[in-house]
Amino acid sequence: MYKTRKLLRWSLVVGAAFLQTTVFAQGLGNSPYSAIGLGELLSKGYAPSNAMGDVGVSASNPLYINSLNPALLVRNRYTMFDVGVIGQYKSLQDTKQNQRDFGGNIGYLALSFPVAPKWSLGLSLKPYSFINYQQNSYGRIGTSIYEAQYIYNGKGGLNQLNLANGFQIGKNLSVGADLTYLFGNFNRSVTSQLRIGDSRDYIVSRDDRLNLSDVNLKLGAAYRQKLKENHYVNFGATYNMASSLNAVRNTTLEVLSSNGQPITNPDTLIQANVGVNLPANWRVGVSYEKFFKLLLSFDYERQNWSQYKGISGNNENMRDGQSFHFGLEYVPKFNSTKYWDLVFYRLGFIYNQTPLVIGTKPVDDMSISMGMSLPVGRNFVNLINISFVAGQRGTVSSQTFRERYGRVVLGISLKDTWFQKFKVD
Repeated sequence: MYKTRKLLRWSLVVGAAFLQTTVFAQGLGNSPYSAIGLGELLSKGYAPSNAMGDVGVSASNPLYINSLNPALLVRNRYTMFDVGVIGQYKSLQDTKQNQRDFGGNIGYLALSFPVAPKWSLGLSLKPYSFINYQQNSYGRIGTSIYEAQYIYNGKGGLNQLNLANGFQIGKNLSVGADLTYLFGNFNRSVTSQLRIGDSRDYIVSRDDRLNLSDVNLKLGAAYRQKLKENHYVNFGATYNMASSLNAVRNTTLEVLSSNGQPITNPDTLIQANVGVNLPANWRVGVSYEKFFKLLLSFDYERQNWSQYKGISGNNENMRDGQSFHFGLEYVPKFNSTKYWDLVFYRLGFIYNQTPLVIGTKPVDDMSISMGMSLPVGRNFVNLINISFVAGQRGTVSSQTFRERYGRVVLGISLKDTWFQKFKVD
């Protein structure tokens, strides 16, 4: 009980510090694709899932928290605390230039504990999406010889605070519900400045700020069927309901001197409450499991982003998105006394048809991943989870650019005591 209280106190302290940051993922580097919609969507999984291609809707390991299907939370029978950090490297290239960028930030904070023999509850806080871009362009003013510089900037994102419940219904079936509070802000700006020879004229800046919030519900179910001794086949599904984010929009116009000093007070152009429609999302999965030995898993996810509606009243030329996830988890010998026999090894692959369409070019994303969980502490009670992801999004063309990325997620799973000796049904 003392250890449980320590875990709870620690999670509350870290959570309070976490909430001081308006947007957790802004530090992940320049991402021009994040200018569209709600920004760049982040993985829903934690470090172990990231290493397996973000699978996890059908099967769960009771030694770490599953964030993809609330129905599987009931497999966690001890108080657990998970925290993760992200580091990301990007190489951006179009037909004229290339850019390298690096960033990092806190990835997630989660707490799970059993409430009753067939009921577990989870709390988590993590980023949902982020916006971080800057683009420069130049253009002639009409037929004159003068040129104007335009700078497009965007920062911000959405965060999610989750309350999840998982229940065991009968011998093989579990169900769950995840109540999510989305909150955050976006700040997009466009500045223009006339260039006359080597001198510069006044700067005109238009700033568009959105404060967004909404409550969303995800339902989940999971079914586990025994094949033979220690062998199982698992099925899972989740459904995120569509919702309308409440947004407060403030748009201002300001004139600045060439060195950035205000010349006029900002003039408010728009101040209104608007709605942003977030489409429903569903995910299904199937997996084969040899208990604490091998897990092979496949997930399919779809979200109809063609039904998205932004503050402009349209879907910003987005298409329906879908993704395919493949993952493998292997532990050599879980009851061994040799350290490296107790390590979990993971591999994964994702093919993601993103909702982004630039001009007439759809943007696809492919990635491979690998990782491991290293047991640490007294009796190897805790886990250090490491995942490596490498991928490419988009292609080099007159309309789009190529984004190659490498991502490292480092997570820690803490428990108040070592797990029970599980009984295999």
